[in-house]
Amino acid sequence: MVDNQLPTHAPLLRWQAVAAAIGALLVVGLLLQSAGSYSTVLVAASGGTYVEGMVGGPRYLNPLLSQFNEVDSDIASLVFAGLVRQDECGKILPDLAESWQVSADGRQYSFTLRKDALWHDGVPVVAEDVAYTIGVVQSADYQGPPVIARLWRDVEVTVADERTVVFELPESYGPFLSYADIGLLPSHILSGQPVATLAQAEFNRLPIGAGPFYVAASDGARVLLRPSPAYYGERPYLEAIEFRFFRGLGEALRAHERGEVQGIADVTTDYLPEIGADAGLNVYSGPLSRVAMVLINLKGAGATFLGEEDVRRALMFGLDRQALVANVLDGRGLVAHAPFAPCSWALDANGPTYAFDPVRARELLEGVGWHDGDGDGVRERDGERLAFELVAQDERGSLAVAQELARQWLLVGVEARVVALPFGEMVDDRLQPREFDAALVELSLEGDPDPYVLWHSSQAQPGGQNYSAFVDQEADGLLEAARREWDVDKRRPMYNRFQQIFVEELPALPLFYPVYSYAVDQGVRGVQIGPMTASRDRFRGIAAWYLSFRRVRLRRADVGEQP
Repeated sequence: MVDNQLPTHAPLLRWQAVAAAIGALLVVGLLLQSAGSYSTVLVAASGGTYVEGMVGGPRYLNPLLSQFNEVDSDIASLVFAGLVRQDECGKILPDLAESWQVSADGRQYSFTLRKDALWHDGVPVVAEDVAYTIGVVQSADYQGPPVIARLWRDVEVTVADERTVVFELPESYGPFLSYADIGLLPSHILSGQPVATLAQAEFNRLPIGAGPFYVAASDGARVLLRPSPAYYGERPYLEAIEFRFFRGLGEALRAHERGEVQGIADVTTDYLPEIGADAGLNVYSGPLSRVAMVLINLKGAGATFLGEEDVRRALMFGLDRQALVANVLDGRGLVAHAPFAPCSWALDANGPTYAFDPVRARELLEGVGWHDGDGDGVRERDGERLAFELVAQDERGSLAVAQELARQWLLVGVEARVVALPFGEMVDDRLQPREFDAALVELSLEGDPDPYVLWHSSQAQPGGQNYSAFVDQEADGLLEAARREWDVDKRRPMYNRFQQIFVEELPALPLFYPVYSYAVDQGVRGVQIGPMTASRDRFRGIAAWYLSFRRVRLRRADVGEQP
């Protein structure tokens, strides 16, 4: 007989199967809950080469010779370092020097070098390198900017020990620290090179510096930089930076369209619409330490009425500078009210300003006898028309600004006849001999805010740069005292008072701070630009730029998400 009864252990097997299934479900549930608590994010990773297109080409990758060429200056800023550096607003910060002391009389500066400062070839940076660099600048054979040579000419340099160098100035000079940012040269490489032939040295093509990047390759078509393993500062994410050179912005833009470059330096207003139409490019902007002004010849080459304060104030009230920036510069500018850089420590942000007020402008002109008696739109007084020449550089952007100024002034009864001249002719034939009524210029505000050479009465004669021939006894005293004082906290109120005098007397009409625009491919992350002393400052945050990513698994709570 066949036994068709189930085994007596069958119920036990059923319960084991059920328990296993329940356990499997619990494990799956726990895994799903765990997965829901975490998030995968992309973070910056090392790697990749950033390629930038620049107009022009390199000549001297040498910080003592690079000032004549923006390409050289921009690249040299990544390769070399100075004793100090300046932040975006001109504040002095340590660089190769970890500290410094200033004597009570402001004549002696003692710098202590970092222990970990190395040249790209691994040799330590020592005080002798500082002495060698300044010796080059002091040499009669130095071929760099004369202004640098004049500043260092009478400075005595003493090597106290391997890490300490002392500068003795003939007299206290407040701006001195800002000049200590000059890039240092390696004496162990160049000490045998005559200064007279330094400009021909191979060093200018393949230099050795102490900055964050070293030159790996260089020719007329490109310069390749790589992060220096000897650099003491933050290590960048980028594996390399490559600069390629073009004859114009149009060529650089076509190169981006072909995928050959990821960034385009110094985008001018006329190319902004085309670049803005490229969905693959982001445009970054930062105000430059330059100011556009209308210089007024107070000595009166022809239009002697410009020497009257009420006339100059009327011209100021008659300008809608915000409209000028918006309509002529396409927003590439910030309205200026003072002779100092937009974020300089010398600027009094609460100082006096001129708002656009054409009614006030007309009242001021009427008050000093200027009326439009014949109804032709231009005011007259005693048979003289309220008309003057406005000299401007023969360049598209400058002429567009000058013509807009003339258009706005005509609305309050003032005629400005725009005269376009090549830059050299404008300086040599008009500004230097003071043979002009008014002139549209851009003045550099880079470095220390000391405006002595631009506005002190000693600079008012031909040969000086006080082209307006501005003479004011109190202003002179403030500029002289501020030059003798090295303490910023003591210099600041002197410049604040000078600013008040300047705005009251108006030897020049402040217009705007130009803005630097920089186009970068959307694939380049971490790019930020703030106020800039010069174009090279776009690389101030280069260590944070990145092209590569890596995946990181984080708890959602750590990244601000809810599971």
